[in-house]
Amino acid sequence: MSPKQLNREEKKRMHEPFWLGKLMAKLPPWPIFYPLYEASRLNMIEELYWSPKIPDGFDGFRVVYLSDIHYGPLFSEARVRDLAERVNKLHADVVILGGDYGVNSDGAVDFFKLRPGFQAKTAVLGVMGNHDRMLPEENLEKLIAAMQEDGVTPLVNDGVVLERRGSRMAFVACDDYYCGEPDLQKTAALSKTADFTVFLPHMPDVLPDTFTLPGGPFYQLALCGHTHGGQVAVLGHAIHSSSIYGSRYLSGWYHEHGVDILVTNGVGTSGLPVRLGAKPQMHLITMKKEL
Repeated sequence: MSPKQLNREEKKRMHEPFWLGKLMAKLPPWPIFYPLYEASRLNMIEELYWSPKIPDGFDGFRVVYLSDIHYGPLFSEARVRDLAERVNKLHADVVILGGDYGVNSDGAVDFFKLRPGFQAKTAVLGVMGNHDRMLPEENLEKLIAAMQEDGVTPLVNDGVVLERRGSRMAFVACDDYYCGEPDLQKTAALSKTADFTVFLPHMPDVLPDTFTLPGGPFYQLALCGHTHGGQVAVLGHAIHSSSIYGSRYLSGWYHEHGVDILVTNGVGTSGLPVRLGAKPQMHLITMKKEL
C-alpha cells in the first residue's frame, strides 16, 4: 500500500476536533473534570529494553523519547519550559522528539522559536509528524531551520549513525506517512552500515509497509507516537482512533515480524485537553544486551 497523500481539505479537517471532543464539550461540567486533570499529569515511564541484538558498545545506552507535544492553546509555553527541564535532568545519551510539535506547521515553527533547549550527551533528534507537515506546507524549510537553530537534528527521510566503543547504531526516520513524502527505500539504505537500527516514524501506520520491503524490516526497534493512546480509551480500545489500523498499535510494546515496537501515548492532547485511560507520558529507555 502506498502512503496516502492528503489533499488540502483533508488536512484542514484533521485539525478539527473529532466528534468525541464535540460531544464532551456539550456535556455538563462534572463528567470532564477527571479527564482534564488526567491530561495535565505527565508520567515519566522508565523502560528497560533488553535485546541480545544490542551492540556491545551501546549496552546501557539511555534514550529519552517523547512525542505529540501539540504546543498551542492546549499546551502553554510554561509547560514547554517545564517539559524541557524535566527531560534535561535525565542526562540521556540521546533525546528523540517524535513529532507533532504544534497544532499545525506554523505552530511547530513557533515551538522551536521558543528555544526550549532540549539537551542530551550525544544528540537531540527530531522527526516530522502529520501536524508538522500540514498547512502551510511550505513551512518545512522554516521548521528545519528552527530545529537546527535550537540544536535539534531534523530527520526527514534521513538518519544519523552513532559510534560508541567500536559499535554503530543508526537512528532513522521517514517523512510523515500521510502528510509528508516518505521514502522508505532511502530510509532503509541509511541503516546498512549499522549494527542496530532504531526506526523513528511519527505514526505506526507505516510499519506494515516496512514488513513487505525486500528483505523485510530494516530495523530492530521502532519508536512511534501519533495515537495518543486513543486519548480517550476504554478497556484498551480507542473511542476514536487516529490510525487506519484502529487499536492495533494503540499504546505500549508490540512485537511483529521480528522487530520490537513501542507506541507512546504522547505528551499533549488534540481537540480538547482531556484524557481518559491514556495517561500522557514520556519514556526513559535504557538499552541492555543482557538482563
